[in-house]
Amino acid sequence: MIRVESLYQKKGSFSLKGINLALSEGEYVTVLGPSGAGKTMLLEIIMGLHRPESGRVFLNGAEVTNLPPERRGISYLPQDLAIFPHLSVRDNILFGARMKGMKRSEIVSLFVELTRLLNLEGVIGRKHISTLSSGEKQRVALARALMTRPVLLLLDEPLSALDAFIKRQLQIKLREINRTVGTTIIHVTHDREEAFMLGGKIAVMINGKIEQVGNGDDLYYRPVALPVAQFLLNNCNIFKVKMIGNLPDGNFYLNGDLPLIVAARDEIKPGDHVYAGIRPEEVMVIRSDRPFSSPIMENQFDCLVIDILKKGGTNSVFVKPAGKEVTIEMELPTYAFQDLSIRIGEHIMVSLKKKSLWVLPDQDRQPVKFSEQTETAKKIKKIF
Repeated sequence: MIRVESLYQKKGSFSLKGINLALSEGEYVTVLGPSGAGKTMLLEIIMGLHRPESGRVFLNGAEVTNLPPERRGISYLPQDLAIFPHLSVRDNILFGARMKGMKRSEIVSLFVELTRLLNLEGVIGRKHISTLSSGEKQRVALARALMTRPVLLLLDEPLSALDAFIKRQLQIKLREINRTVGTTIIHVTHDREEAFMLGGKIAVMINGKIEQVGNGDDLYYRPVALPVAQFLLNNCNIFKVKMIGNLPDGNFYLNGDLPLIVAARDEIKPGDHVYAGIRPEEVMVIRSDRPFSSPIMENQFDCLVIDILKKGGTNSVFVKPAGKEVTIEMELPTYAFQDLSIRIGEHIMVSLKKKSLWVLPDQDRQPVKFSEQTETAKKIKKIF
């Protein structure tokens, strides 16, 4: 349906580096990455606002690289929404359809469908956009973008300025629109949760390059590049180790930041320096009053609890293995956290499940520095 091939574009000292991306009709793809990754630049090239220095853009099999925006059949919802303050709510929604010259019967039918789908019936009669809430403005802008029946809808951080409650409502609406209307969507965001919830496919973009494309499980459990793992894990639970040798059972023994046993991998040989990592929710607490299960037999560590961040439904627990300089982060649901009665300053046994550990070769790449830091990352930095 849409395909971009080897896009290259330079702006100052920044450049898009050989971007390749393909979507099928009706697909919802999220482009996830930190601020400054080039996500907006990519959307603007697809829209036709900029021509790439090299590379091509295809829509429905036809090349549109040099076509102006109005001839591409694409709707673009920018971060600032671009709502017209001098038009009423109704006229804002209908603006694009009228400019396109759509038939009145088609406009009326689609207008009724979209205002119902986006819960806008109660504000259609308002004459001043200034009377709308931020969530209502967002839905008006979205309805306007969909009124032209675009072959492709581009969303640039559409929910970043909304509070959590309104954001969740609109996330649900976007999923419903994708399923009900069948609109193909490319949605740019730096919000990991949003990207994983909405994207049937996720493209991780860092420093002008798409590092990996896949579904949520691919990215969480099988990252193919160190920058992807660093971004998704906020640089937590990533350990630099060396492949020491094969164990009698066929597994590999690694040592460095932590001594680890991992499943054998063809691409890793004795002596190789690698990175090993694990999702915080895959780190297990070992209870002395319960028998060990086979998944947690290896990679057990006596740890000191150094900090706890309570986040409502979940809790981040930070522990330091005895005699080691690294920190391990765990993510525990509140019911498990309360049952375990974990306290700062106490020792607990934890296991890094062998089957959940991923391993990447050390390609002499320096850790990526991201412009945004989570509260968790900031707090851990203060501890040390």
